[in-house]
Amino acid sequence: MLALAVLGLSACAAPSELTSRSRCDLRSFCFNQNNIRNVTIINNEAFIVHVGSNRCPYLVEVSGVFCDLTFSSTIGFSNSDGRICRAGNTQIVSDPFRRNNNDVCRIRNVKPVTDDELLEYYAVHGRIPPLPPAGSGQLELEPQ
Repeated sequence: MLALAVLGLSACAAPSELTSRSRCDLRSFCFNQNNIRNVTIINNEAFIVHVGSNRCPYLVEVSGVFCDLTFSSTIGFSNSDGRICRAGNTQIVSDPFRRNNNDVCRIRNVKPVTDDELLEYYAVHGRIPPLPPAGSGQLELEPQ
């Protein structure tokens, strides 16, 4: 019976909906630092990490006095269990010339993002050209 239900559900999905990103959990606000595949710096206070074999994108926002991520040659995480979460105590180590442990960035927020949100975020911050408008751009008003 269960096999028929699974078979029935798989028949309902359109091929365009069966992408590798469908396995990304948009409710998870944590990831394991060992699963990071790529890091893209957005600005001094944010970067995108792609996590796992599905390359699920997460927006990581940081805060701190010495958080100049745009000049960082590497980014490291300093925590005890390897899980990077919002409201955790993970520190970002991006400056090899830091003077003491107070010169660190702290993670302010970790947020999973969809592919559309990722493109929009890249466009807003100048990483890609602005996205073209959808449709003709004409407004249609209904008579009242």
